[in-house]
Amino acid sequence: MWTRLRTPEPEAVEVLGVVAHVRGSSLAEVGREQIYFTDGFMSHGAASRWALRVTGDPAKYAGAVRAAVAQVDRTLVIIEMSAASEIVEHAQAGTRFELLLIGVFASIAAVLAGVGLYGVLSTVVRLRTAEIGVRMALGAGPASIFGMVIGQGLRLSGLGIGAGLVAALGLTRLMTTMLVGVKATDPVTFVAMAGLFVGIAAVSAWVPARRAASMDPTVGLRDD
Repeated sequence: MWTRLRTPEPEAVEVLGVVAHVRGSSLAEVGREQIYFTDGFMSHGAASRWALRVTGDPAKYAGAVRAAVAQVDRTLVIIEMSAASEIVEHAQAGTRFELLLIGVFASIAAVLAGVGLYGVLSTVVRLRTAEIGVRMALGAGPASIFGMVIGQGLRLSGLGIGAGLVAALGLTRLMTTMLVGVKATDPVTFVAMAGLFVGIAAVSAWVPARRAASMDPTVGLRDD
C-alpha cells in the first residue's frame, strides 16, 4: 500500500492485517474505513492510550500494569485506567437517559390511551342503554352484546393504532442517532407495539362490555 503521511511523495508500507469497521465517533454509527499505524512510524514519541486485553475483573490488573510500565520507563505516568465497559457506559449515558424519558412518556401515553378508551366505551354503553335493552328483549344474548361493545372498542383502537404507526414511521427517522443495532423501521418493534396497544384496548373495553352484557333488559327499556 502507498501513503503520503510522512512524505510528499508516495511511500510504500506493508499491510499487516485487516480489521472490521470501528465505531470511532459514535456508537450509533457503523463506522468507516480506517488505517492504523504504529506510534513509531508516525514519530509521535509516545502513545497517549494503550489497550490491554484481560480476562476477569480488569481492576485487579492495575498494579501489574503499573509495575510493567515502570520497568520500561519510571518517568512514564499512568494518569487513568478504565475498563472498556466503563467507556461504553459513559458514551451511552446521554442516549440511555433520552430513551428512558421516551419510555416513561410512552408508558404514560399507554395508560392514558387505556383510560380514555374505557371512558369512551363506558359513555357509549350508558348512552345506548335503551338500545341494548331492546336488543336483549328481541333475543340478543349476552355474548352478542359483549361482542358488539368489544368490537366497537377494537375498531376505534384500530384507527388510532393505524394512525400512530403511520406517524411513527416518519418520527422514528429522527431517532436514528439514538439507536444502536436496531433500525428505525424495525418491523418486529412495530408489530410488538401494535400488539401491545391492541391488548390494552381489549382490556379497557372488557369492563364496559361486561357491564353491557350483564344488563337487565327491563332496566334498559325503562331508560327509553
